[in-house]
Amino acid sequence: MNTSKPLSTTNRNDPATDAVTRTAQEILAALEARDSAKAASYYAPDAVLATPGRPAVRGREAVSKAIRNDMADPNFTLSVSDGKTDVAASGDLAYRRVSLTVTYTNPQTTQVENAAATALTVFRKQADGRWKVVEDFEVRAG
Repeated sequence: MNTSKPLSTTNRNDPATDAVTRTAQEILAALEARDSAKAASYYAPDAVLATPGRPAVRGREAVSKAIRNDMADPNFTLSVSDGKTDVAASGDLAYRRVSLTVTYTNPQTTQVENAAATALTVFRKQADGRWKVVEDFEVRAG
């Protein structure tokens, strides 16, 4: 996975925006390390994960299983660019929108494929101050 390019924010001086962006970078680093447990730990207990080609899943266990399934594909990688982070004025909700390229093994053809996509991830600030993913949706182009 290509996480070498820093993910930008809309306002680098906003501590909440920076915290959400750092959380997104940590998730990508966990995915790059193929650490599905760590990646899943950034999702809230009631989180929803929706990716093309499979039904949306809800809850930490189902999200964790979906991430483990992605990591089981030796060809699975993500390359992320063009990030935008925005935090609500209330300071407790934020979203992150990125462009990405997904490389994976198509289960029907068993061929390696690349797909362009846009992801929209919604974060909620937790009581302990950490940001957790509550909604994570990916839409593939074409």
